[in-house]
Amino acid sequence: MDDAELARRSILGFGEMVATLGGDGAVRRPDAVGAVVGFAADNHWLDAAVVPADAPPPAADDAGLPHCLWTVADAVPGRREEPRIAMPCLGLALDRRAPVASVEVDQPSLSELGEINDRAYGQVEQLAPLVRALRDDRLVTHGLRADGAFACVALTLRIGDDISIQYVATEQRFRRQGLASRLLTAVMARALATGATSATLQASPDGLPVYERLGFRRVATLKAFLRAA
Repeated sequence: MDDAELARRSILGFGEMVATLGGDGAVRRPDAVGAVVGFAADNHWLDAAVVPADAPPPAADDAGLPHCLWTVADAVPGRREEPRIAMPCLGLALDRRAPVASVEVDQPSLSELGEINDRAYGQVEQLAPLVRALRDDRLVTHGLRADGAFACVALTLRIGDDISIQYVATEQRFRRQGLASRLLTAVMARALATGATSATLQASPDGLPVYERLGFRRVATLKAFLRAA
């Protein structure tokens, strides 16, 4: 599977995840997939839309679009780029992975997953309210426990034969213990066993080294363009 296809899948997965979170505010158009989320209007990852890999960015003055527009394009006329948060898209062909030993992975509730993410990223009731309301059969939660409670979590969204990995988070006191690597290795092994051929995600600065050690490679960079004040 080449980089262009992995990039297409990663970008689609991000956009579809935001749209799924958005509920009634979902935006699904040929040139933008995401959601308008009023209470998170200053959040670049929640009140956001993603331009598909093969589409040009929509008009900047389109009132139906959210605060942040993510695209691989170098510019969006009428919007200003926020270069500090440009986001690498990563991908991995699962059929190239050797079998791995399994670890015991549990399923946290959506509420637990959202709350752990908010704590991990220094937010208060940003992601959690949206995650609690999710109702989509393509979504699966995954988590590892430490000291009896969930310490590391992730959410996956199945799109065709791709598994889009989202909202990986580890509680502060359990970081740098390899929990995220162990969890994602198990998640990908399970995905491969159920017919997935690729895993894709978007990396934060902290997560990028973890994903690269697991074999993910950079296939694109999404740039954030904000609505002009």
